[in-house]
Amino acid sequence: MTASSKVAIRGRLAERMAQIANKAAVPPQAQAPTQTPPPQQAAAPVAAAPAPTTPAPQPAPQAAKAKSEKKKTPPTGSWMDRLKAEHQSLVRKLHERVLDASREQLFFVPTKDPQALSTLTIDSPNRAFGHDYRPVPCQVFDWALAQVAEDLSEFTFVDYGAGKGRAMLLAAEHPFAAVAGVEFAAELHDNAEMNIAQYPRSSMRCRNVECVLADAVEVGPPDGASVHFFFNPFAREVFAEVLNNIVMAYRMTPRRLYLILVDPVAADLVEASGVFARVEPSQIDEFKLKLLSPHTVAVYRSLA
Repeated sequence: MTASSKVAIRGRLAERMAQIANKAAVPPQAQAPTQTPPPQQAAAPVAAAPAPTTPAPQPAPQAAKAKSEKKKTPPTGSWMDRLKAEHQSLVRKLHERVLDASREQLFFVPTKDPQALSTLTIDSPNRAFGHDYRPVPCQVFDWALAQVAEDLSEFTFVDYGAGKGRAMLLAAEHPFAAVAGVEFAAELHDNAEMNIAQYPRSSMRCRNVECVLADAVEVGPPDGASVHFFFNPFAREVFAEVLNNIVMAYRMTPRRLYLILVDPVAADLVEASGVFARVEPSQIDEFKLKLLSPHTVAVYRSLA
């Protein structure tokens, strides 16, 4: 693709995002979220115990065995890692089987099952940097969004890697001015559109919801205040480009922006941008996220 073609595409997509943000409350068609890898397994216990080198006097066989077993106590980090992994697994099942169940029933196309990108149609040079689709737990989304202490009617919500539309429609339960999604896998985008079309309007406080089929690096942020949501949809290389688009738009026109990162891969880039500061959650939200979330959440607010 030539440089001029790329600029033209980016211009059209930026114009489309602006149209979504500026549209009156018109119901939509949609897109869907792309998502991340599983938790790391805990490290196995490390066996210790070198044999004593002093030759005399030799202890009795049973005494020597007891002494050796005493030395084989695993290091603290080993059982702590295992305990953390088991807790994370239990919490994930709690969300999937219990906490998400009632809202999952609202989707026309089920959103709860992961899907590998290798099974999807993707026309993008960044395919190799995308992560498999996973849905964000509904309660984790709510706890993260609670850190945006603003009048949401003045904000546009943007989901990068919108997958089957779960995060978009959870956002639409709040009074955002508009909800937009960006998805580069054709099948996921189609699923998101069906979910947006069929989602119960009685549950939607924002009905200006739309998804675009596009690569996230080609889409600039909307004008005005906005909340940008990332459930680890792509690798650090792509996130850096998307973040650069957001930062450049902010420097041209400073305004209030939020980044919500779930399982962030490049929070250091956000902190080094000079544009965003970390939002500290309330004590109760911090407690929920630490004890009941299977994912790490970081929320940032622009300095303006």
